Amino acid sequence: MAFRSSCTVLAAASFLLVSGSAFAQLQIHHMDVGQADGAVVIAPGDKVILFDVGQDLKRKDCIRPVSYLEQLGVKKIDAIFVSHYHSDHIGCIPDVLKRFPLKGPAYDRGGSYQSVDYASYVKAVGSHRKTARVGDVFKYGKSANQIEIEVFEVSGKSKDADVSTTNENDLSLATILSYGRFREEISGDLSGEKTSDYRDVETPVAAQVGRIDVYKVHHHCSTHSTNAEWIKETSPTVAVVSVGNGNSYRHPTQKCLERLHSDAALKKAYWTESGNGGQPKSGTDVVAGNIQIDVPEGGASYTVTTSGGSDSYQSAAPPQDATPATTPGPTGYAWSKKASVYHHSDCAYVLNISSSNLEEGDTPPPGKRLHKGCPTHVK
Repeated sequence: MAFRSSCTVLAAASFLLVSGSAFAQLQIHHMDVGQADGAVVIAPGDKVILFDVGQDLKRKDCIRPVSYLEQLGVKKIDAIFVSHYHSDHIGCIPDVLKRFPLKGPAYDRGGSYQSVDYASYVKAVGSHRKTARVGDVFKYGKSANQIEIEVFEVSGKSKDADVSTTNENDLSLATILSYGRFREEISGDLSGEKTSDYRDVETPVAAQVGRIDVYKVHHHCSTHSTNAEWIKETSPTVAVVSVGNGNSYRHPTQKCLERLHSDAALKKAYWTESGNGGQPKSGTDVVAGNIQIDVPEGGASYTVTTSGGSDSYQSAAPPQDATPATTPGPTGYAWSKKASVYHHSDCAYVLNISSSNLEEGDTPPPGKRLHKGCPTHVK
Protein backbone atom coordinates (compact mmCIF):
# COMPACT_ATOMS: atom_id res chain seq x y z
CA MET A 1 0.00 0.00 0.00
CA ALA A 2 2.88 2.38 0.66
CA PHE A 3 4.01 2.09 -2.95
CA ARG A 4 0.55 2.73 -4.35
CA SER A 5 0.09 5.81 -2.18
CA SER A 6 3.44 7.29 -3.15
CA CYS A 7 2.88 6.53 -6.81
CA THR A 8 -0.56 8.16 -6.80
CA VAL A 9 0.68 11.33 -5.13
CA LEU A 10 3.43 11.88 -7.69
CA ALA A 11 1.28 10.88 -10.65
CA ALA A 12 -1.44 13.35 -9.71
CA ALA A 13 1.09 16.17 -9.58
CA SER A 14 2.53 15.20 -12.94
CA PHE A 15 -0.36 14.31 -15.22
CA LEU A 16 -0.98 17.72 -16.77
CA LEU A 17 2.68 18.08 -17.64
CA VAL A 18 2.80 14.68 -19.30
CA SER A 19 -0.33 15.26 -21.34
CA GLY A 20 0.40 18.80 -22.52
CA SER A 21 3.34 19.79 -24.75
CA ALA A 22 3.03 23.52 -23.96
CA PHE A 23 5.16 23.11 -20.83
CA ALA A 24 8.92 23.61 -20.95
CA GLN A 25 9.43 21.45 -17.88
CA LEU A 26 11.72 18.45 -17.54
CA GLN A 27 10.65 15.64 -15.24
CA ILE A 28 12.81 12.78 -14.01
CA HIS A 29 11.06 10.02 -12.10
CA HIS A 30 13.22 7.54 -10.18
CA MET A 31 10.72 4.76 -9.60
CA ASP A 32 10.67 2.61 -6.50
CA VAL A 33 11.15 -0.78 -8.14
CA GLY A 34 12.67 -2.54 -5.14
CA GLN A 35 16.17 -4.01 -5.50
CA ALA A 36 16.44 -2.86 -9.10
CA ASP A 37 16.74 0.32 -11.17
CA GLY A 38 14.21 2.20 -13.22
CA ALA A 39 13.79 5.84 -14.24
CA VAL A 40 11.47 7.62 -16.65
CA VAL A 41 12.34 11.00 -18.15
CA ILE A 42 9.64 13.22 -19.62
CA ALA A 43 11.23 15.89 -21.78
CA PRO A 44 9.55 19.06 -23.06
CA GLY A 45 7.32 18.08 -25.96
CA ASP A 46 6.07 14.91 -24.24
CA LYS A 47 9.11 12.80 -25.11
CA VAL A 48 9.23 9.78 -22.82
CA ILE A 49 12.66 8.20 -22.25
CA LEU A 50 13.40 5.22 -20.02
CA PHE A 51 16.68 4.57 -18.22
CA ASP A 52 16.63 0.87 -17.33
CA VAL A 53 13.51 -0.91 -16.12
CA GLY A 54 14.65 -3.67 -13.83
CA GLN A 55 12.86 -6.50 -12.09
CA ASP A 56 12.96 -6.53 -8.29
CA LEU A 57 15.17 -9.44 -7.28
CA LYS A 58 12.75 -10.44 -4.51
CA ARG A 59 9.29 -9.84 -5.98
CA LYS A 60 10.11 -11.16 -9.47
CA ASP A 61 7.29 -9.18 -11.10
CA CYS A 62 6.88 -5.93 -13.03
CA ILE A 63 3.75 -4.49 -11.45
CA ARG A 64 5.52 -1.46 -10.03
CA PRO A 65 7.01 0.12 -13.17
CA VAL A 66 4.02 -0.71 -15.37
CA SER A 67 1.60 0.74 -12.83
CA TYR A 68 3.73 3.85 -12.35
CA LEU A 69 3.85 4.59 -16.08
CA GLU A 70 0.11 4.01 -16.42
CA GLN A 71 -0.68 6.50 -13.67
CA LEU A 72 1.59 9.09 -15.28
CA GLY A 73 -0.56 8.93 -18.40
CA VAL A 74 2.27 7.58 -20.57
CA LYS A 75 1.06 6.26 -23.95
CA LYS A 76 4.32 5.35 -25.71
CA ILE A 77 8.09 5.20 -25.20
CA ASP A 78 10.31 7.39 -27.40
CA ALA A 79 13.68 5.92 -26.37
CA ILE A 80 15.33 3.57 -23.91
CA PHE A 81 18.85 3.74 -22.49
CA VAL A 82 20.01 0.41 -21.09
CA SER A 83 23.01 0.48 -18.78
CA HIS A 84 23.80 -3.26 -18.80
CA TYR A 85 22.19 -6.65 -19.06
CA HIS A 86 21.48 -7.78 -15.50
CA SER A 87 17.86 -8.60 -14.64
CA ASP A 88 17.57 -5.79 -12.09
CA HIS A 89 18.16 -3.33 -14.95
CA ILE A 90 16.41 -4.91 -17.97
CA GLY A 91 14.06 -7.55 -16.54
CA CYS A 92 10.86 -5.49 -16.89
CA ILE A 93 11.51 -3.93 -20.29
CA PRO A 94 9.50 -6.63 -22.14
CA ASP A 95 6.47 -6.15 -19.85
CA VAL A 96 6.65 -2.36 -20.19
CA LEU A 97 6.84 -2.51 -23.99
CA LYS A 98 3.82 -4.81 -24.14
CA ARG A 99 1.82 -2.00 -22.55
CA PHE A 100 3.59 1.05 -24.03
CA PRO A 101 4.90 0.67 -27.60
CA LEU A 102 8.49 1.66 -28.34
CA LYS A 103 8.59 4.33 -31.05
CA GLY A 104 12.32 5.09 -31.12
CA PRO A 105 15.71 3.50 -30.42
CA ALA A 106 16.80 1.32 -27.51
CA TYR A 107 20.43 2.23 -26.86
CA ASP A 108 22.75 -0.24 -25.12
CA ARG A 109 26.43 -1.23 -25.03
CA GLY A 110 26.10 -3.73 -27.85
CA GLY A 111 27.58 -7.20 -27.64
CA SER A 112 25.67 -10.03 -26.01
CA TYR A 113 25.04 -11.75 -22.69
CA GLN A 114 23.94 -15.22 -21.71
CA SER A 115 20.67 -15.02 -19.79
CA VAL A 116 16.95 -15.50 -20.27
CA ASP A 117 16.32 -11.84 -19.39
CA TYR A 118 18.81 -10.64 -22.00
CA ALA A 119 17.19 -12.80 -24.69
CA SER A 120 13.76 -11.45 -23.71
CA TYR A 121 15.04 -7.87 -23.84
CA VAL A 122 16.55 -8.32 -27.32
CA LYS A 123 13.32 -9.86 -28.59
CA ALA A 124 11.21 -7.08 -27.07
CA VAL A 125 13.15 -4.17 -28.63
CA GLY A 126 13.74 -5.95 -31.93
CA SER A 127 15.00 -3.69 -34.74
CA HIS A 128 14.91 -0.68 -32.42
CA ARG A 129 18.13 -1.83 -30.76
CA LYS A 130 21.11 0.48 -31.35
CA THR A 131 24.66 0.47 -29.98
CA ALA A 132 25.62 3.64 -28.10
CA ARG A 133 29.12 5.08 -28.54
CA VAL A 134 31.27 7.29 -26.33
CA GLY A 135 30.64 10.91 -27.30
CA ASP A 136 27.13 10.32 -28.66
CA VAL A 137 24.79 13.21 -27.80
CA PHE A 138 21.04 12.72 -28.14
CA LYS A 139 18.59 15.63 -28.03
CA TYR A 140 14.91 15.45 -27.10
CA GLY A 141 12.34 18.20 -26.97
CA LYS A 142 11.40 21.21 -29.04
CA SER A 143 13.72 23.97 -30.30
CA ALA A 144 15.38 25.79 -27.39
CA ASN A 145 13.74 23.56 -24.78
CA GLN A 146 15.75 20.46 -25.51
CA ILE A 147 17.40 18.11 -23.12
CA GLU A 148 20.71 16.51 -24.04
CA ILE A 149 21.84 13.02 -23.11
CA GLU A 150 25.57 12.48 -23.58
CA VAL A 151 27.19 9.06 -23.42
CA PHE A 152 30.55 9.42 -21.66
CA GLU A 153 31.45 5.80 -20.95
CA VAL A 154 30.64 2.43 -22.49
CA SER A 155 32.22 -0.92 -21.59
CA GLY A 156 34.98 0.72 -19.55
CA LYS A 157 35.91 3.04 -22.42
CA SER A 158 35.74 6.84 -22.29
CA LYS A 159 37.40 9.76 -24.06
CA ASP A 160 40.25 9.65 -21.55
CA ALA A 161 40.71 5.96 -20.76
CA ASP A 162 40.15 2.37 -21.80
CA VAL A 163 39.75 0.10 -18.79
CA SER A 164 39.84 -3.56 -19.73
CA THR A 165 37.03 -5.41 -17.97
CA THR A 166 34.61 -8.27 -18.53
CA ASN A 167 32.52 -7.59 -15.44
CA GLU A 168 28.96 -6.88 -16.56
CA ASN A 169 28.52 -4.13 -13.95
CA ASP A 170 31.65 -2.29 -15.07
CA LEU A 171 30.59 -2.54 -18.72
CA SER A 172 27.69 -0.21 -17.92
CA LEU A 173 26.72 2.57 -20.30
CA ALA A 174 27.07 5.93 -18.49
CA THR A 175 25.28 9.18 -19.36
CA ILE A 176 24.91 12.82 -18.40
CA LEU A 177 21.44 14.33 -18.79
CA SER A 178 21.50 18.14 -19.20
CA TYR A 179 18.77 20.76 -19.38
CA GLY A 180 20.13 24.29 -19.33
CA ARG A 181 22.25 24.58 -16.19
CA PHE A 182 20.90 21.35 -14.67
CA ARG A 183 22.97 18.13 -14.90
CA GLU A 184 22.22 14.61 -13.68
CA GLU A 185 24.47 11.59 -14.05
CA ILE A 186 22.55 8.38 -14.73
CA SER A 187 24.50 5.17 -15.17
CA GLY A 188 24.24 1.59 -14.08
CA ASP A 189 26.51 -0.35 -11.75
CA LEU A 190 29.92 1.23 -12.29
CA SER A 191 32.66 0.43 -9.79
CA GLY A 192 35.36 2.60 -8.27
CA GLU A 193 37.57 -0.09 -6.80
CA LYS A 194 39.88 -2.69 -8.33
CA THR A 195 39.33 -6.16 -6.90
CA SER A 196 39.49 -9.69 -8.26
CA ASP A 197 36.07 -9.11 -9.85
CA TYR A 198 35.76 -5.35 -10.37
CA ARG A 199 37.77 -2.58 -12.02
CA ASP A 200 37.95 1.10 -11.16
CA VAL A 201 35.97 2.70 -14.00
CA GLU A 202 34.86 5.73 -11.96
CA THR A 203 38.20 7.48 -11.43
CA PRO A 204 39.20 7.85 -15.13
CA VAL A 205 35.95 9.71 -15.94
CA ALA A 206 35.38 11.68 -12.73
CA ALA A 207 37.16 14.86 -13.84
CA GLN A 208 35.54 14.68 -17.27
CA VAL A 209 32.06 14.51 -15.72
CA GLY A 210 32.76 17.38 -13.31
CA ARG A 211 30.20 19.00 -11.02
CA ILE A 212 26.69 17.56 -11.19
CA ASP A 213 23.42 18.44 -9.52
CA VAL A 214 21.98 14.94 -9.14
CA TYR A 215 23.87 11.66 -8.88
CA LYS A 216 21.95 8.42 -9.40
CA VAL A 217 24.27 6.44 -7.17
CA HIS A 218 26.15 3.66 -8.93
CA HIS A 219 25.43 0.02 -8.11
CA HIS A 220 22.76 0.69 -5.48
CA CYS A 221 25.47 2.22 -3.24
CA SER A 222 27.57 -0.96 -3.06
CA THR A 223 30.89 -1.13 -1.24
CA HIS A 224 32.75 -0.96 -4.55
CA SER A 225 30.98 2.10 -5.97
CA THR A 226 31.20 5.87 -5.44
CA ASN A 227 34.88 6.20 -4.63
CA ALA A 228 36.50 9.27 -3.07
CA GLU A 229 37.84 10.63 -6.38
CA TRP A 230 34.41 10.39 -7.98
CA ILE A 231 32.79 12.28 -5.10
CA LYS A 232 35.52 14.95 -5.05
CA GLU A 233 35.23 15.67 -8.78
CA THR A 234 31.45 15.43 -9.23
CA SER A 235 30.43 16.93 -5.86
CA PRO A 236 26.67 16.29 -6.27
CA THR A 237 24.05 18.34 -4.45
CA VAL A 238 21.51 15.51 -4.46
CA ALA A 239 21.97 11.74 -4.56
CA VAL A 240 19.39 9.11 -5.49
CA VAL A 241 19.84 5.57 -4.16
CA SER A 242 17.71 2.88 -5.79
CA VAL A 243 17.57 0.03 -3.30
CA GLY A 244 15.22 -2.70 -2.06
CA ASN A 245 14.19 -3.75 1.43
CA GLY A 246 15.75 -6.95 2.72
CA ASN A 247 18.14 -7.32 -0.21
CA SER A 248 20.87 -9.95 0.18
CA TYR A 249 23.65 -7.59 -1.00
CA ARG A 250 23.46 -5.40 2.13
CA HIS A 251 22.79 -2.30 0.00
CA PRO A 252 23.23 0.55 0.64
CA THR A 253 26.55 -0.20 2.31
CA GLN A 254 27.91 1.90 5.13
CA LYS A 255 31.19 2.53 3.29
CA CYS A 256 29.40 3.94 0.25
CA LEU A 257 27.17 6.11 2.44
CA GLU A 258 30.18 7.46 4.32
CA ARG A 259 31.81 8.55 1.06
CA LEU A 260 28.59 10.25 -0.02
CA HIS A 261 28.25 12.04 3.31
CA SER A 262 31.88 13.19 3.24
CA ASP A 263 31.11 15.74 0.52
CA ALA A 264 30.08 19.10 1.96
CA ALA A 265 28.11 19.89 -1.21
CA LEU A 266 25.65 17.03 -0.64
CA LYS A 267 22.36 18.35 0.72
CA LYS A 268 20.25 15.18 0.69
CA ALA A 269 20.32 11.57 -0.43
CA TYR A 270 16.91 10.15 -1.35
CA TRP A 271 16.51 6.38 -1.02
CA THR A 272 13.68 4.51 -2.75
CA GLU A 273 13.53 2.04 0.18
CA SER A 274 15.34 1.38 3.46
CA GLY A 275 17.48 -1.38 1.96
CA ASN A 276 19.35 -3.82 4.17
CA GLY A 277 22.67 -2.20 5.02
CA GLY A 278 23.76 1.17 6.38
CA GLN A 279 21.32 3.28 8.34
CA PRO A 280 19.98 6.66 7.10
CA LYS A 281 21.78 9.70 8.47
CA SER A 282 19.37 12.09 10.13
CA GLY A 283 18.92 15.31 8.18
CA THR A 284 20.69 13.97 5.09
CA ASP A 285 19.18 10.63 4.09
CA VAL A 286 15.48 10.37 3.25
CA VAL A 287 13.70 7.05 2.62
CA ALA A 288 11.39 8.41 -0.03
CA GLY A 289 9.69 5.78 -2.20
CA ASN A 290 9.21 7.20 -5.69
CA ILE A 291 11.34 10.28 -6.37
CA GLN A 292 10.32 13.00 -8.83
CA ILE A 293 12.65 15.77 -10.01
CA ASP A 294 11.14 18.79 -11.78
CA VAL A 295 13.40 21.17 -13.71
CA PRO A 296 11.91 24.38 -15.17
CA GLU A 297 13.06 25.99 -18.40
CA GLY A 298 16.67 27.13 -18.18
CA GLY A 299 17.54 24.64 -15.47
CA ALA A 300 18.60 27.26 -12.92
CA SER A 301 16.81 25.36 -10.16
CA TYR A 302 15.01 22.09 -9.54
CA THR A 303 12.58 20.53 -7.09
CA VAL A 304 12.67 17.02 -5.63
CA THR A 305 9.24 15.70 -4.65
CA THR A 306 8.40 12.56 -2.68
CA SER A 307 5.36 11.44 -0.73
CA GLY A 308 6.86 13.30 2.23
CA GLY A 309 7.01 16.71 0.55
CA SER A 310 9.23 18.81 -1.72
CA ASP A 311 12.73 20.28 -1.53
CA SER A 312 14.06 22.99 -3.85
CA TYR A 313 17.67 23.44 -4.95
CA GLN A 314 19.73 25.81 -7.09
CA SER A 315 21.68 24.25 -9.94
CA ALA A 316 25.43 24.09 -9.42
CA ALA A 317 26.58 25.20 -12.88
CA PRO A 318 27.20 28.97 -13.04
CA PRO A 319 24.93 31.16 -15.18
CA GLN A 320 26.54 32.80 -18.19
CA ASP A 321 26.53 36.20 -16.50
CA ALA A 322 27.97 34.93 -13.20
CA THR A 323 31.02 36.44 -11.58
CA PRO A 324 33.64 33.72 -11.12
CA ALA A 325 34.57 32.83 -7.56
CA THR A 326 38.25 33.23 -8.44
CA THR A 327 39.92 35.54 -10.91
CA PRO A 328 40.83 33.65 -14.08
CA GLY A 329 44.53 33.52 -14.83
CA PRO A 330 45.78 36.19 -17.24
CA THR A 331 47.44 33.64 -19.45
CA GLY A 332 44.38 32.57 -21.44
CA TYR A 333 43.90 28.83 -20.96
CA ALA A 334 42.88 26.51 -18.11
CA TRP A 335 42.36 22.76 -17.78
CA SER A 336 42.12 19.82 -15.41
CA LYS A 337 45.30 17.83 -15.35
CA LYS A 338 43.18 14.67 -15.46
CA ALA A 339 40.97 15.61 -18.43
CA SER A 340 41.59 15.41 -22.16
CA VAL A 341 40.14 18.88 -22.85
CA TYR A 342 41.21 22.46 -22.12
CA HIS A 343 39.26 25.73 -21.87
CA HIS A 344 39.64 29.45 -22.32
CA SER A 345 40.29 30.95 -18.88
CA ASP A 346 36.99 32.84 -18.93
CA CYS A 347 34.94 29.74 -19.80
CA ALA A 348 32.24 28.83 -17.28
CA TYR A 349 33.42 25.22 -17.25
CA VAL A 350 36.65 26.26 -15.52
CA LEU A 351 34.64 26.86 -12.36
CA ASN A 352 33.88 23.12 -12.22
CA ILE A 353 37.56 22.17 -11.94
CA SER A 354 38.76 21.45 -8.41
CA SER A 355 41.74 23.50 -7.22
CA SER A 356 43.83 20.33 -6.86
CA ASN A 357 43.46 19.57 -10.58
CA LEU A 358 43.43 23.11 -12.04
CA GLU A 359 46.32 24.06 -14.33
CA GLU A 360 46.77 27.20 -16.46
CA GLY A 361 49.02 28.46 -19.23
CA ASP A 362 49.44 31.03 -21.96
CA THR A 363 49.32 28.38 -24.70
CA PRO A 364 47.04 25.36 -25.15
CA PRO A 365 48.39 22.26 -23.39
CA PRO A 366 49.80 19.59 -25.70
CA GLY A 367 47.71 16.48 -26.16
CA LYS A 368 44.42 18.10 -25.15
CA ARG A 369 41.59 19.46 -27.30
CA LEU A 370 39.52 22.62 -26.87
CA HIS A 371 36.25 21.86 -25.10
CA LYS A 372 33.31 22.31 -27.44
CA GLY A 373 31.34 24.21 -24.77
CA CYS A 374 33.92 26.97 -24.41
CA PRO A 375 31.88 29.69 -26.14
CA THR A 376 29.98 29.69 -22.81
CA HIS A 377 31.90 32.44 -21.03
CA VAL A 378 31.58 33.98 -17.59
CA LYS A 379 31.51 37.74 -17.45
